[in-house]
Amino acid sequence: MHRVLQLLRERRVSVLAAALSVAVLVVTPGVPEAAAGPADRTAPPVGTVHEYRMPLPRLGSTHELVIGPDGNLWVSQQLEDRVLRVSTAGQVVGITEFPGNSRPHGIDKDRRGHVWVTEEDTNALVELSATGKRIARYPLPRPGAGPHGLRIGCDGHTVWWTGKADGTIGSFDPRTHRWTVHHLAPDSQPIYLARGPRCAMFFTELTGSRVGRVDARGVVREYATPTPDSRPIAIAAGRHGHMWFTEEAGAAYAELDPLTGLITEHRTNVEGAELAGLAFDCFGNLWVQYNQPGLIDRVRPDLTTSRYTLPTTAPVGHRIISGPDGSMWFSEMAVDIVGSITTGCPTPTPAS
Repeated sequence: MHRVLQLLRERRVSVLAAALSVAVLVVTPGVPEAAAGPADRTAPPVGTVHEYRMPLPRLGSTHELVIGPDGNLWVSQQLEDRVLRVSTAGQVVGITEFPGNSRPHGIDKDRRGHVWVTEEDTNALVELSATGKRIARYPLPRPGAGPHGLRIGCDGHTVWWTGKADGTIGSFDPRTHRWTVHHLAPDSQPIYLARGPRCAMFFTELTGSRVGRVDARGVVREYATPTPDSRPIAIAAGRHGHMWFTEEAGAAYAELDPLTGLITEHRTNVEGAELAGLAFDCFGNLWVQYNQPGLIDRVRPDLTTSRYTLPTTAPVGHRIISGPDGSMWFSEMAVDIVGSITTGCPTPTPAS
């Protein structure tokens, strides 16, 4: 099913930026590109990888990414207790420091352009301005919940979070300061959230080996994965109204039909693989990131696959999103690198 793209050439470019070294690897595809847009002869080929090493200290903890209100990538670094703002040129243009041992992790932006971050170890949600200034901090009503993932709801205001430590899914409305908490199995470890059809919020349960949803009425439904102990990681809305997710231990990406509850697993052929993030590009191609080894797959709508090898060995891939320049942007947790891979998508036009 998979066709492996060979790395044809490698070059490293030194960029003088404060506390930032940049490594660039060019990957030249060797197969026809299906599900791609009109050719742009000035654009790099699909699959061109750039890696940008984040500033010191580097503690191996580069986690979540979101496109911020300023058009930069906002990146959480848990052990470093900070959120970075990274341009599409790979330069760090801003840093928001968090209190020591607060462990910022989940991140998303709301309709007003404010950015929300979880403090996993100090059990709170933090609201930041568009410039990264701290506006407010909201302690969770459940001590020790350990808020991990975060997503803004379909109304653009409500802040959803996963209580990884105590098996809860919760929401907070900053307009009314109302909290809602949904209880799962205490040892389920819910970690990731994604908006789905009909304003439902979907989530993954890492040790529960389930994905689930909270619908607009607040009703919770859970779906067990066909593979036991699969460790679902990231989840995203995609084709046909289905939700797509990765299985770290199941070595598969899978799709859930929310109407029937049917889960279909698509297993990788990479021996010993563990999967991490996933996201869709503008053409409907699914990009699947490996936790290990250092690979990223592009899965077309017909499920044919192209595979790209990252230049950094043992990166421990964590998350991948569709970025502000049309490329896919991803984090390499263990080596504190933020990277991009070209898709052939044009740079999105900012909303007026």
